[in-house]
Amino acid sequence: MKRFFSGAVAALAALVALVSLVGCASTPTGWISDYEEGQQLASEEGKDLFLFFSSEDTDGVSTQLRSSIFDTESFIKAAGKDYVLVHLDFSESRFLAVQVAEDATEEEKKKAEELMPQLEKDITTAVNFSVAGGAMPAMILATSQGYVYGVVSYDATVTTPEQFLAVLDTNTEKGRKIKDLVKAVESTAGVEKLNAIDALYEATDPAFAYLLSDLYGMAAELDPNNESGKRGKYAMLNAYSEATEFLYVGNATAAIEAMLAPLDEGFCSPEEQQELLYQVAYFCSLTGDVENMIHYLNTALERAPESEMAAAIRATIEAYTMSEENAGISVEGME
Repeated sequence: MKRFFSGAVAALAALVALVSLVGCASTPTGWISDYEEGQQLASEEGKDLFLFFSSEDTDGVSTQLRSSIFDTESFIKAAGKDYVLVHLDFSESRFLAVQVAEDATEEEKKKAEELMPQLEKDITTAVNFSVAGGAMPAMILATSQGYVYGVVSYDATVTTPEQFLAVLDTNTEKGRKIKDLVKAVESTAGVEKLNAIDALYEATDPAFAYLLSDLYGMAAELDPNNESGKRGKYAMLNAYSEATEFLYVGNATAAIEAMLAPLDEGFCSPEEQQELLYQVAYFCSLTGDVENMIHYLNTALERAPESEMAAAIRATIEAYTMSEENAGISVEGME
């Protein structure tokens, strides 16, 4: 699974900013506390992943879930048949444990250094699954590859292992469908593989489709002549993925270049070109480059003047034009 940093800064900040009473969380028996280890085990045993993200000393719910459901022998035994159970906790005590005071001993410094890599790994996992501190507890069902097919919302009326297992069962059909589509992707090649990727993309909840980003970049190699008619679609999705990562590190120029690249390939429809250019205009606005922003908005409008986006683009252009004209009047009035 490619690291896709959509909303990453906000999510990371939310995690690091967890504050409350200092607690001491531990991973329940039958659960794994490392995502990559869980993935490997799930792959080896042909199981899915049940990901439990918590902040036991802040969210007010996770400790109750553990004691009444997740730590029970009946739940671990039953759920463990189909899922590898992965628990990542972000209690404040973990963050405090990696903070080193000025007068810390060498042993304390060494302990903090030993704990930091795992904490950073867990934060990355939470960010990749769009889990922020305020959204905990979060419970996600995914394939061993990390493709999400279910999200279990906390429900105060679900208080027993049997009730929770029944909730998990409601996701079985969707999980089977996603896994069948993953198998199709893995067992095909060329245009057929790209069509399988497209079927998987369309079946995935849009909120988690970005987790398929590793597959987007395969389109050019799988379908060089655009037999599927989907090259433009996946060039655009891949551009979004790359641009988002560039923005994460503060490189707006590279993000713009990534969004413009598909236009040179010649496979994007007028509407797809318009969306790319509109996004480029937005990136220009982030850097304060109003002149190029207006240029790309006008270019976007020219590509598909009758599209669904056209009215919004026109309104944006008019709003900025009026703003500039008003600014000019104000300057003249001051002279």
